[in-house]
Amino acid sequence: MIQRYLIHLIKFSLFLGIVIVVVGCSQAADENPGDLTEPSAEEPAEVNEVIVEENVQIEEDNPPESSLESYLDQLGEAGFSGSVLVAQNGEIVAEKGYGLADIANEVPITPETVFDTGSLSKQFTAAAVLLLAQQGQLQIEDTLADYFDDVPEEKKNITLHQLLTHSSGLPGYVYAGDFVETDRQEAESLALEADLENQPGSEYLYSDTGYGLLAAIVEKVSGQSFQSFLQENLFEPAGMTHSGFYNDPKWGDLTVANGYNNDEDFGSAAARPGPYWGLLGFGGVLTTTGDLFLWGQALKENLILNEASTTQLFTPHIKEFEDGESYYGYGWVVEALTDEVTAIWHDGGTDSQNAIMLMYDDPQETMVIVLSNKIEESLLDETFYAIDTGFILGDNILAADFSTFPHYVP
Repeated sequence: MIQRYLIHLIKFSLFLGIVIVVVGCSQAADENPGDLTEPSAEEPAEVNEVIVEENVQIEEDNPPESSLESYLDQLGEAGFSGSVLVAQNGEIVAEKGYGLADIANEVPITPETVFDTGSLSKQFTAAAVLLLAQQGQLQIEDTLADYFDDVPEEKKNITLHQLLTHSSGLPGYVYAGDFVETDRQEAESLALEADLENQPGSEYLYSDTGYGLLAAIVEKVSGQSFQSFLQENLFEPAGMTHSGFYNDPKWGDLTVANGYNNDEDFGSAAARPGPYWGLLGFGGVLTTTGDLFLWGQALKENLILNEASTTQLFTPHIKEFEDGESYYGYGWVVEALTDEVTAIWHDGGTDSQNAIMLMYDDPQETMVIVLSNKIEESLLDETFYAIDTGFILGDNILAADFSTFPHYVP
């Protein structure tokens, strides 16, 4: 797994050399969305997919709360900025904010602070599709030709299952930019007209494009906007009162974190343009650690999806990489850490915020959620504070050993 991470890191370092000028200009582009034409901001976090230790020793006792609290405080002292929640056996054992949500105005981060979760949003799209299937409104083996007119011949038989598992062959990102004003019809055309990267169903290829089409199908089938469907059918039933999308009126009463990349302030996620169809379906969900905990509990207790649908969500459908042990389910990564313990997780990142949610089937049913408004990047290194923290924190909790720290800790 470490080998796979290093390969991604090398590729990402080369990628940064090309796009660093674009990243430096992205704040100005946010103020004028029509000028933003770089690839999706969801992509950078994917290099952090694998930092999980292969030989985690599982400790059946709960981690001492004093050790966990002391560990998290050390992360905060080392520069971590964000919110952390740890739960075991359905009960929250740690929930705290560190750093500032708005540095200029000295607004502290608390457990109620709202963050942009990037590609962590994909799990909600997958759940929406499975809920519609559960209601008999669609089938997972339906094809693109069942929902769109004039689908090119080579794409007609692409199934919803292939879109959900990133095995459709569609390219990673085909839109003009996350914050470029794009309607659904434009997004559909761009996706359906794009050249396939490989034969549908043949292999895993991470595709925001495919999840954008899934969001469009949710709208077509439900007769509701994608945002309204998630709000009414997922967020509200789970009790997620601090979750939504960009420019939601509810943010006026809540603290939404500003994002920071290399100390540059990218502003509040609540005020970003859109959400447009260069982002919907695979990004743009804003939420808190507490709301994600409620969502995780709703999945475990089958409050929204029934047991059969939840099983589909978490089934390891397709191997991500030939030399790795991780699989993709529907909107989640499924990865065996030991013969006894499996991690179900997903991360996400934008240009200035990042997130990770991990659920383990260890004896304590540990859940780790970390959201951050801080990223640091250079040509040779990058730190996504939530993602880098979440993997190592999860390993430490499972082993009841808090001696390992993320690389940003001196």
